[in-house]
Amino acid sequence: MKTPMKKIVSFLTVTSILGMGIVTPFNVLSETPVQAASASSKMASDAVVALFANNNPSTNVLKVTTDQQAIDSAQQLVNLAVGITEDVRANMQVAIDQAKDLLKIRNTPADYSLFADDADITSVAITGIMGKGITSVRLLIDGVAKATGTLHPDGTYSISTNDFITQGSKVEVAGYNGTSEVSRKTVRVSNNEKPLVPGTNDTLAKKMASDAILNLFQNNNPSTNTLKPTTAQKTIDFAQNLINVVIDPVVKANMQKELDNAQVLLNAANISLTVTPFKLGSDNYVTGQFSGDVAKISLTVNNKEGVKVGVTPSVLKYYAKNVILKDTDDVLLTAYDTKGTVLGTKKVTVEKQVVTTRSIDSITPFKIGTDNYVTGKYSGDVAKISLTVNGVEGTKVGVTPPDLKYYAKGVILKDTDIVKLTAYDVTGKVLDTETVTIAKQVVTSGFITSIAPFKIGTDNYITGQYTGDVAKISLTVNGVEGVKVPVTPPAIKYYAKTVILNTTDKAVLTAYDITGKVLDTKIVSATK
Repeated sequence: MKTPMKKIVSFLTVTSILGMGIVTPFNVLSETPVQAASASSKMASDAVVALFANNNPSTNVLKVTTDQQAIDSAQQLVNLAVGITEDVRANMQVAIDQAKDLLKIRNTPADYSLFADDADITSVAITGIMGKGITSVRLLIDGVAKATGTLHPDGTYSISTNDFITQGSKVEVAGYNGTSEVSRKTVRVSNNEKPLVPGTNDTLAKKMASDAILNLFQNNNPSTNTLKPTTAQKTIDFAQNLINVVIDPVVKANMQKELDNAQVLLNAANISLTVTPFKLGSDNYVTGQFSGDVAKISLTVNNKEGVKVGVTPSVLKYYAKNVILKDTDDVLLTAYDTKGTVLGTKKVTVEKQVVTTRSIDSITPFKIGTDNYVTGKYSGDVAKISLTVNGVEGTKVGVTPPDLKYYAKGVILKDTDIVKLTAYDVTGKVLDTETVTIAKQVVTSGFITSIAPFKIGTDNYITGQYTGDVAKISLTVNGVEGVKVPVTPPAIKYYAKTVILNTTDKAVLTAYDITGKVLDTKIVSATK
């Protein structure tokens, strides 16, 4: 369906003259003497072209931000513009009328307008503007539909390229109403020229390749040794394809050298290598982290490169124990992509072997039944200790300077056990081993010598006397034992007012030594 509107016979262009823009029709530019335009004419021209996609009335598509107010403002500026010919003003008016006609059909089923933004061979999506009458958009590569796009509520669309754009391909966007194609636009794709057939025009081939190479570098100058932010692998591949068809061997070699430098710069920008210093005598592997498309790594020691090995994502790990032997070795880690191209290198710092010294200074004899920990003192580079009982080593535990402390209550059980304490440095190297002396278990004894009868309703405590090694007592009433409480020599005192309630209650007082061993029990007589 065609939308009735005035045919544009010429479109507007903004020309900069003496620092100011004027709007001039192409068909009269050569006939009209060009004069410096007034500020008002520049404002008018800018306002008119700003109504259209890409600031160009020939797109025949309005910007999504263009509304009646924007058109009215442009109209007012055109009416008031000075310093322009009536022919120029008339062309401005044609563009404004065109915008008015497009606005009338916007958001109606008759709006089949379609515009595609400029793209690059590296673009991940094609974007643009579409009218209300377009219900779907597709990406066409050389006339073949490759992908369907997404329509956004603001009147824009996007279509993922999915690497469909190849060098020399024709890229288009087609708009559909239902199943019918109602509009089609060619996408202007930069870095997409098709290479010439070798030998057909070597002068042009050299220019195309040269332009592509210069476009990779900042300020279009390889000597800056800095890539443009837009430079990507696809743009480098594009330049390579153009170099490949150049015949002149000298020119071709020089171009290739500059392109190879661009590849090195891009590789370095796309990866990150972090390498942990290698410690002689303790480390087995050169380790680190990476980001980017690293597939393999190698280690070069004193200019001799080892085999390339694969990597696990983000992790660098290369066996080097028998390769890096001295702290003066020159060690370089190199990262490669899947094609074997060098992505980057990183110098490996080699640290001298640290000699750890000193030892276990003292160990307190361990008392079975009394002590919970093997304790002692150390000096020097001790980082961890372990306890070996009858040939079985326990876990290594950290130390707090200068103390040694290792839990052994459930491990050392007899005074005949063979017990050794071992000290290690931070690398796991044994610094010292000492035998733990086990003090023979002391046999404790003690007795409850007397208990006063407990008078229910009168007494608060059970009282009495004891002798010997009694450390704590408890009260068991009708089979339920209460908490153990300490004693003050030689008296026994245990709160029982709320526990012994009847003369028929069975109350037993128990005496314990410091280890919890039962020394004696006595029945408590209860009266009223």
